[in-house]
Amino acid sequence: MDNVNQSTIFPKAFPPQPDVSGINLMSQRTSAWHQTVLKMAAWVEIIVGASFILVPNVQSQFLFAATPEELAISFWRFAGIALIGLGIACLPSNSGGTHRGAVRGLLIFNIGATIFFAWVAVSTTFRGVMLVPVVILHTVIALALALALKHEGR
Repeated sequence: MDNVNQSTIFPKAFPPQPDVSGINLMSQRTSAWHQTVLKMAAWVEIIVGASFILVPNVQSQFLFAATPEELAISFWRFAGIALIGLGIACLPSNSGGTHRGAVRGLLIFNIGATIFFAWVAVSTTFRGVMLVPVVILHTVIALALALALKHEGR
């Protein structure tokens, strides 16, 4: 008898158990970590997008230490709608399929956001109290997503 949980007398009562090796357990942990990273990144974009729509002046002050003009407020709100859309599109579904497209989309967005906000911090006079933390946050999210994408490909 190979499997101690399998009985020759009552085979239906004790069916063969799947192999629960350390590799399988590690794969499950990695998958759970990928799901967590994806969910967190998606929800951050949804929350920030909502704040761009509801209080664009506050966001502008925090990031650039300047208040937007009338037309700029419309663009802030448009960006908020786009961030909400990105976040919702990247939320993991319950279908259990791959999320590579969502991870790639969030990765590209966070790399772009990191480059843009770093450029603003270095090349302009618009530096709010949250600009450097936002650069760091997008860098960390991009690195976590890149790791998730790398490990998902294995």
